[in-house]
Amino acid sequence: MQHVHKYQHFALDKNANIINIHDTDTTGKQQYFCPYCRAEMITKRGNIRQWHFAHKTDKCSYDNYLHSIAEKMIMDWFNRQETIMLVMKTQEKCNKYGNCIFYSKEHCQRETTSQYNLKKYYSKCIQEQRYGDFVADLFCERNGKSTEPLFIEIFVTHECNQKKKNSDIRIIEFFIQSEEDILNIINSSRITEGYMVRLYNFKRKNTLGDKFAQSFQKYVLYPTMKSYVDRDRYTCKNYNQHRKGIYEISMPYDECIPSFINSGGFYTVGKVKAYLDGYLKKDCQLCKWQTTDFSGDSFCKLYKKCGNPKYCKDNDAIQCSMFRKNEEFINNAIADFNNHIKNDFIEIWP
Repeated sequence: MQHVHKYQHFALDKNANIINIHDTDTTGKQQYFCPYCRAEMITKRGNIRQWHFAHKTDKCSYDNYLHSIAEKMIMDWFNRQETIMLVMKTQEKCNKYGNCIFYSKEHCQRETTSQYNLKKYYSKCIQEQRYGDFVADLFCERNGKSTEPLFIEIFVTHECNQKKKNSDIRIIEFFIQSEEDILNIINSSRITEGYMVRLYNFKRKNTLGDKFAQSFQKYVLYPTMKSYVDRDRYTCKNYNQHRKGIYEISMPYDECIPSFINSGGFYTVGKVKAYLDGYLKKDCQLCKWQTTDFSGDSFCKLYKKCGNPKYCKDNDAIQCSMFRKNEEFINNAIADFNNHIKNDFIEIWP
């Protein structure tokens, strides 16, 4: 694995304490050691290159060095902190999700966070401790208990193995690629789940909220037999209130995905359904004699023969004795409707 910064800026003093190169003794009398191989290090404090430690003889792996100082520095940080807030991802769901037929993961839940003070539960952290079949990079013992520990794993070149992930032991895995990554951890009092911090086997408590609202569209048929689709005033919270028509169809609405586009849209399907359910008696759009001209305007094929108004928008279908239902058109629309309700709910009233 390639690292941007190869210099080793940390070493151990004779008491096994981590020392920054900028805090080293200038007399040359103190000895320093590699955190991984324990070989003696010398200080490089010149005027050209950045100050760093170097092995006196054979150089060891930078990855191993990085893993070792991460263990030591994170352990020391954990043990001296009074508060460490773990910020973990959870889900907030609509508080009506349990009895709502329109509940969907996409619209009725969202990712949020919850946080816990780890030091309330774990006060002591030690390196390389065995627990059952596993050895933790850092082992955090639960207060007053020998069971339910917390593992902190350091991922430099190898992530936590699957068997350990499946063990039900709570694990925090830090993805470490540089000394800066370690400093970002120990210079904070928070551990936030994300790309650099992975959590395994933590219980996540979902929360409930009342601020979810799906957009709805409603087909409304009035007593006058006029109808329209309202896409502005309704949501999942009010679609079943303030009834205005004799027949209504309500459904969730996504303006980016038109409903029933293959059969003319929701307005057309609403008419077909109202007609088949016996509420809409006649409608020019459902008549076999309707067609369109070159400009796309609908007109009646029988306007010359029967004296009907040419354009259907001028025609009162209720009074038309020549109305004949368009079987193919109606069958296509209702098939589209039936396919939709296999996977998505629609409310029909009454």
